[in-house]
Amino acid sequence: MKSANIRKVNFAILILFPVIMLIFLVVCNIYSINLNNNITRELNVFTNSLSSNIESKYMETISPYFGEQLKSPNRAEEITNFVKEQVRLGINPNFSTLKFSINRLIGNSLLRVTYVALFLLVLMFALILFMNYTNNSLNNKSETVPESENDIDIEKDMKEFEKKEIKILTGRKDKEDSNNNEDKEYVDNLPTIILKKSEDKKLKEIEKMYENLVAEIKGAKDEKALEILENIFSIDDRNYMALNGAGILYTKMYSKNNKSLYFRKADKYYESAISIYDNKDTLNNKGVLYSTRYGKENSDYDYNTALTIFDNMIYSSDKKDIILLNNRATIYLAKYNITGNNELFEKALKDYGEIIEVDGNNISALNNRSALYFNKYKRTSDNQLFDKSIEDVRKAFRIDANEALSSDEGPIYIYKY
Repeated sequence: MKSANIRKVNFAILILFPVIMLIFLVVCNIYSINLNNNITRELNVFTNSLSSNIESKYMETISPYFGEQLKSPNRAEEITNFVKEQVRLGINPNFSTLKFSINRLIGNSLLRVTYVALFLLVLMFALILFMNYTNNSLNNKSETVPESENDIDIEKDMKEFEKKEIKILTGRKDKEDSNNNEDKEYVDNLPTIILKKSEDKKLKEIEKMYENLVAEIKGAKDEKALEILENIFSIDDRNYMALNGAGILYTKMYSKNNKSLYFRKADKYYESAISIYDNKDTLNNKGVLYSTRYGKENSDYDYNTALTIFDNMIYSSDKKDIILLNNRATIYLAKYNITGNNELFEKALKDYGEIIEVDGNNISALNNRSALYFNKYKRTSDNQLFDKSIEDVRKAFRIDANEALSSDEGPIYIYKY
């Protein structure tokens, strides 16, 4: 906060001070020009007035001596012009010198003001450089101050390290050699211990944020989920859990809004997560993404991509993964709804049956199988299928009515968080 304020002050000074100095110089120039004009005008008036007074006095002085000649108009005019010329020859050069001296004095003063202004500008830039240097020093100091419990822990470890290192370097031996070996081993491993503590703290912080992210995604609070993701990525932009969570969030957003941008973002996040840590969770979610687009666009490419992902993971798994079975059965269900192919009905029914055999209270499987029975009932009008559909729905409601209602929005795919 302090460094930001200092930068603002520096910027304001850098902009305002040259503007103020420019205005000051313009005002000084205008003032000096006006002053010079006023002095010149006053000197001209004074010169003319003084010349007239001297001429009058001079004529009064010579009148007694040239009285007879002054009576003649031509001679009087000649004498008067002569007197004026002599007076002006005596006065004008001196006043011209005076005007030149005044102009030079004003010019020199203006030049001094300009030099002072330039000096102040240079001084101000030097001050700004000094303030920037001070600001950088403050930032460097603030970065070295411990601000978290992790920093305090590291500081304690360093102090303990110093004690143990001194103990070893000074040659002090304990009564038992095993203690010395432990000291040396501790010193050798201290950088790793400190790094591990820092990484563990960061991981715990991310895990806590990820728990909140999952809660917001499940609660359909997309904006809050995006904020949490931004915070996680500011700590570690390659955390595979966060990348997987981002993929789930954008898959759900694509499912609701059908924007291709969300599909591309989800696919990109899944690929990034897989490139860091190739596990079944992220692959399952990628399969859900393509299954979701298949339900919207009925593209065989999306169907085959999703089915290949589910098949490969199910066949490579040592035990039955009911989430993978549910998602494969559900994409069979989606294609059966479109094509009416009875082979797809049987495949979906088999997978749902295996899930319910393992977990008889699996609400997603019960709801999805109910939808499967009901869709075939609509095609065949077989009342037995209708009864089976109702039986699965009732069982799901008996297990958890709220979850059964929240799942009653069509075939349900299950994400792995």
